[in-house]
Amino acid sequence: MAENVILTCPHCGNKTLMKLLNKYDKVTTVNMDYGEVAQFNDIFEFFECPVCKDYHLYHTHWNTEEGYHDGWDIYEDGRVLFPVTETVYLYRLPKNVKSAYESALKVRNIDYFACVMSLRRTLEMVCKDKGAVNGQLHHKLNQLQQQGILPPLMGDVSKVIKDFGNMAAHGDQVDFDRYVVDSMFRLTNKILEFVYILPREIETARQELADLTEDLSSH
Repeated sequence: MAENVILTCPHCGNKTLMKLLNKYDKVTTVNMDYGEVAQFNDIFEFFECPVCKDYHLYHTHWNTEEGYHDGWDIYEDGRVLFPVTETVYLYRLPKNVKSAYESALKVRNIDYFACVMSLRRTLEMVCKDKGAVNGQLHHKLNQLQQQGILPPLMGDVSKVIKDFGNMAAHGDQVDFDRYVVDSMFRLTNKILEFVYILPREIETARQELADLTEDLSSH
């Protein structure tokens, strides 16, 4: 197998050409009401990272019922099945937010202080993307909360990440460990999912409901 795919390694955080070790394409066909057959493809690929020599299992999907734009990359909506880590769909994030988040991923298992600071920077990029650009980070977060972009609880979560990031940036005598970093990732992911991913999923569900309602009314 000579195929190679550029992905971010979930172990060492390097974004590089992965070596494809094995691949399984599960094809499911469904007879549709209009007499045609829909095809659903679930692709499972086992990669080796050339940097750290560790492995990961990646899942991608495509089907004949969705429209895909020109230049669409099937890996945009893919996800890592192994190792199990809590991350978000990177390709659903704005470019600057994605870049900051990827910086945190790269040092997640290497430099805890740098990782926490990168997660704080991710919040900075969220604020910038949403138009909150004046003042310190806590002022920007308050602005997003007042605008309803962040609900009260998410605003509190953001402040926790901001405070940990400040501690790392100022060289405070604090020992960050894997538990703290994993907690910061979980909290950051919740914010990114609420701001960027959940609205998209809600819109998709609304469209599916509208299509279903239209189908029912036509019978």
